[in-house]
Amino acid sequence: MRTAELVIELSTSISAATWSHNKVVEPPAGVPWPGCLLSESPNNRLMLPGWIVAILVATTLFGLTLHLLFSSMRWRLKSFRDLTISNIKEEIRSIQPTTQMLIRDSVLFYIPILAMLVASVVVVSTVHNSLLVNITCPIVLALYSFCSARFIIHTRETIGQPACLQPVEELSLSILSRHR
Repeated sequence: MRTAELVIELSTSISAATWSHNKVVEPPAGVPWPGCLLSESPNNRLMLPGWIVAILVATTLFGLTLHLLFSSMRWRLKSFRDLTISNIKEEIRSIQPTTQMLIRDSVLFYIPILAMLVASVVVVSTVHNSLLVNITCPIVLALYSFCSARFIIHTRETIGQPACLQPVEELSLSILSRHR
């Protein structure tokens, strides 16, 4: 899945770079910014595939995380009436701390990333010659950076915590000798 995303985004980037190379003009005299400017804005054919693939990959990874959640739960529920908040909390508490952290961060990070990616698709497809188009990409990059940094910090904190082991009953030699 990540390979397909890489190939599609790489091909989109190469076509956008080729298009940009043909549309570059030198800045007019008196403009203090170094570098070059584009003579026209890129069209949607160059930008939409990258945003749509990013949405599909993020949604697929989120779905796999939810699958991990449901496969990790023991689901001791006998009927639909057993599906209560307290039972769900008990099921979630029985999951390993690392899995809990992965699921919590996935849910918390998927929502803003999906919202920003969808907003980027809407902005790119509706607003053409506006500065708003140039704002969405840096916001998405900053959001990815923030979320991955928080994910790394939470992973280190979770791994550094002592394991929540159930207390083991002490066994005396007399109990062990009876079972032989």
